[in-house]
Amino acid sequence: MEYVDMHCHCHEISIDELREYTKKIILVCVSDDPGSSEATIELTKYVDIVPCIGIHPWEAHNYSLEDVNSLARFIDRHGIKCLGEIGLDKKFYPHTFEHQLKIFIRFLEIAREYDLFMNLHTAGAWREVYELLLKYDIKKAYFHWYTGPKTLLDSIVGSGYYIGINPAWKIQEKHRKIIEYAPITNIITESDAPYKYRNLYMKPDLVFETIGYIAKVKNMDYDEAKQVILNNYRRLFR
Repeated sequence: MEYVDMHCHCHEISIDELREYTKKIILVCVSDDPGSSEATIELTKYVDIVPCIGIHPWEAHNYSLEDVNSLARFIDRHGIKCLGEIGLDKKFYPHTFEHQLKIFIRFLEIAREYDLFMNLHTAGAWREVYELLLKYDIKKAYFHWYTGPKTLLDSIVGSGYYIGINPAWKIQEKHRKIIEYAPITNIITESDAPYKYRNLYMKPDLVFETIGYIAKVKNMDYDEAKQVILNNYRRLFR
């Protein structure tokens, strides 16, 4: 059985490290902008990863709709199945929200056209993103590092979407509460590597310990929890 890291910035990690990780872990590799999207695609020549292309909401103000359309040309050319890291951010970048929204709506249109999975950044804009997913009839979506309201989580689960559980559970109480509340059938593990959160260095192999914590909270056997999470991942790519 394999582990899953549903949200990893592989273009910032060495190929040798990636090769070691992929011996046990499925790496879903997100991008931040057109340049890193190309770098992520290039990595697929050397290591077995799942590439996502996109423009991070923190970078959205630097790009135009034409840049998004240019990225879309990679979809057929490289068999892309995932858009990410894309979304909206009202918590850290509220001053660029209107432009973020224009960029994100174009990605929604592309996801609907090509039936792509969306790897989402939603900080402070969880409900706005969720409502747009419904509006654009998006079937497959994943809320990276979910720390939003529990009431919205009920709607996310009811719509068949998934949330990311991150090593931040070690130091972030609100993330631990999400683990307690969310059904494991809608959880997928992630690392957000190589990000440093407070003094916690995110690495893909932290998903091993994360599954152990999820299993403990859910009163499940470790291998059972691992298999459920793997099955959740597979449903997104069927």
